[in-house]
Amino acid sequence: MTTIIFFKDKNNLTGFECSGHTGFSEQGTDILCSAVSALTQSTYLGISKVLNLKCDMVKRDGYFKIEVLEDAMHAQDFLKTLKLSLEDIMKGNEKYIQIRTVKRSAK
Repeated sequence: MTTIIFFKDKNNLTGFECSGHTGFSEQGTDILCSAVSALTQSTYLGISKVLNLKCDMVKRDGYFKIEVLEDAMHAQDFLKTLKLSLEDIMKGNEKYIQIRTVKRSAK
């Protein structure tokens, strides 16, 4: 199962953590895992390269985490779009993908 945790400070999303493989099919052919990876990596690129916001990023096999370190308010469109997209993919696939939001203090 893939678990995605969104971090929230007051009214703003400040980042996310994605861990695990969905288990929908074999690694390398898992379309759910591919979709999650593409969306999360695109979000990171949009925030860090398009908006030029400083992010803390950790990436390794089965794990991806970013936290916006400055002006998270400007990253909301990217982060909310990611959350909505993943929630849409999760519909009907709840045994493979879990999403939740946790409150965190800004760094």
